[in-house]
Amino acid sequence: MNNKRQFQRVLFNHDASLTCNGHQWSTNVIDLSLRGLSCTKPKNVTFEINQLMTLSIQLAQDQVIIMEAVLIHNEEGVLGMRCTRIDINSISELRRLVQLNLADEALLQRDIEHLALSLPKF
Repeated sequence: MNNKRQFQRVLFNHDASLTCNGHQWSTNVIDLSLRGLSCTKPKNVTFEINQLMTLSIQLAQDQVIIMEAVLIHNEEGVLGMRCTRIDINSISELRRLVQLNLADEALLQRDIEHLALSLPKF
């Protein structure tokens, strides 16, 4: 698979919950960025490319990241998702998490600028 990522990903091994079409599965986040993530594919379920999902990552009792995402790849037991919607509290938690795990503050700033440029214009 070609790596076309514009955003820095950080390794993040953490349990999460994946919801799609009224069903919920446990998964494990492999890595994440400000724009998306990779997670393990739940067993015995089929997902379609461009399918919408909701991912919830419980960081602490009062810290959770909830994002709506679209499936962009499904390969070898790994789901790759692009975030399509995230609330302000979740993006703040995600930004903090990426910031703590990136060694270079300039990379985080570049990712924030890329994210701002990728947002729809109204």
